[in-house]
Amino acid sequence: MAKKLNIITAGGNLPFANNGLKLSENILIEKIEEHEKFKSLFSIDKTLLDRIAADMAKNSFDSSQPVHIWVTRDENGTEHNYLIDGYTRVAASRMAGIKMVPYFKHTFESFEEAHRYALHLQTDRRNLNGIDLLKNIQELMGSEYIQSLEGNKNEAVGKELGLSEKTVERANKVNSRASDEQIERIEKGEASPNQIYNEIINQETVDEEATDEQRERIESGEATVKDICKEIKAEKKSRKASKKKPSDDDISESLSTNEGTPAGLNFNHSDGIERPSYRLSPEEDSERTKERKAAYEAGLKKGSALAYEIYDFILSEIESGKSAEEIRNDIHFDDFSVARIYRAFNLDDGQKQEKEHSDSENDESDISDFDDAFGEENK
Repeated sequence: MAKKLNIITAGGNLPFANNGLKLSENILIEKIEEHEKFKSLFSIDKTLLDRIAADMAKNSFDSSQPVHIWVTRDENGTEHNYLIDGYTRVAASRMAGIKMVPYFKHTFESFEEAHRYALHLQTDRRNLNGIDLLKNIQELMGSEYIQSLEGNKNEAVGKELGLSEKTVERANKVNSRASDEQIERIEKGEASPNQIYNEIINQETVDEEATDEQRERIESGEATVKDICKEIKAEKKSRKASKKKPSDDDISESLSTNEGTPAGLNFNHSDGIERPSYRLSPEEDSERTKERKAAYEAGLKKGSALAYEIYDFILSEIESGKSAEEIRNDIHFDDFSVARIYRAFNLDDGQKQEKEHSDSENDESDISDFDDAFGEENK
């Protein structure tokens, strides 16, 4: 299903084409100006453009979907009609020979204000992906609005775009560390921002932790950076496991501290170390059972709501022609912690969101671009 755009999700700024708060007008396409900054921030998909142009040639422009134009004057007093949203529709209209389109007229104090409005329109309709994701995060991160805020700026940018803080952090890393060749691969659709992020992290790991022998193998072509990264992670896990292995002294100590007490030994700890366990009284056990039952019922209710949202999302991805692999790699499924999943689907998990600590050792999965999952509408 397509994501619904309404006055609530648009933050109260949504104009209506029919019987609403603000009526659209018509404008000759030749009077519409393309603003270089907006044009560069939202790329046009050629396949989508051709499909929309063919539909317009047959059915004309859909008047229920006006474009958005920022009417402003420059320092010389010359009026400009800058297109801020609807570049694909306007381009398709030109291809279809349409001369006039409906539009909503806006006035903004600055480019930043117009950009934030355009971003909300885009993210309320669909997800940003690829190079568009990186460009708009970079533009927003450097804006006076974000820089003037106190606190976590990654979180603030995430709220503006409907993204997790973790996604913004990763995008910032790509924007600041990616090579020209890596950025070009993202622009061409040959790699996702998350794939490039993983390449950067792998290279940093090798630079900081690889042995001389491992570096030589990379230089000679015997191994890749990713191969060496896996070796380094495996070595770390092996060292941790050896540290956690219980010794005879650990068991003896546990047994000695347990003498003369009614408590038993708990052998269920993941680290393998035995510890005395406390046995609940019948009253305490009953209370614990009630708490667990209540938690289970609450979790079942939340889980059902989340399952429906995921199901609805996957259907929309299938309808848009996405493959199983593309759906599996979507940003919504980048992290299956409760906090992140609920945040990705804009649900309230009813509890305090804990700050995540990124652990590159356990991060093998790709977080995809923001695929255009919510219909064929526009850039």
